[in-house]
Amino acid sequence: MAWDTGVWKQMFQELMREVKPWHRWALTPDRGLLPDVLKPGWMQYQQWTSARFQCSSCSRNWNSSQVLVLFHMHWSEEKSRGQVKMRVFTQSCKKCPQPLFEAPEFTQENTSRVLKNLVFQILKKCYRERFQLIEEVPVIKDISLEGSHDSDHCEACLQGFCARPLQIMNLPQSWTPRVYSIYNVEEGVEPWPSRENGCSNACQNHTCRNLSISCCCVILIVIVIIVVKTTI
Repeated sequence: MAWDTGVWKQMFQELMREVKPWHRWALTPDRGLLPDVLKPGWMQYQQWTSARFQCSSCSRNWNSSQVLVLFHMHWSEEKSRGQVKMRVFTQSCKKCPQPLFEAPEFTQENTSRVLKNLVFQILKKCYRERFQLIEEVPVIKDISLEGSHDSDHCEACLQGFCARPLQIMNLPQSWTPRVYSIYNVEEGVEPWPSRENGCSNACQNHTCRNLSISCCCVILIVIVIIVVKTTI
């Protein structure tokens, strides 16, 4: 495979140790993984990123900004152990008569950004940590891209998996898992209110409302007394 699975595994382990140092997580490639085909208890995350390809027959190079990376995630709370299965969809050379599907080559920066987004999804879906709606770390298109996406030579397109969904959960470029974990929220991003804070705010609002009603009643009584005295 052109993409270095060892780099992905090591980087994933480092990111997970930052947010869940006492839990064990493993990342393994799985060529049989399919979008929306999940075993019970598993959850899914997929992202499109940029990468470079090279044909093993003619050595031709091409770039693509629509490379689908698919993850299936499972967390066992009893064992404090999690699994992530990963599939990178391939592309083939459009110049060769019988091309092979080639695996992509990722920049280290885009590898890091995809995995940071994955860790965010693990915190959200597996640990049910709650965040505000923020954007994913955008991938860097630091390679020249010419023409439209070649769907006839894209493995994901040929299998019907390459339609891009709307992205609503994004992270700023400076995101790190520890910054956005439930234990430490970056300045300017408000955490979800705790139950204690919620109850406190509700009680304060209730007290203020009662005081307002009491003041209005007192004012009304005074006005009535004044009107009665003036009429006598």
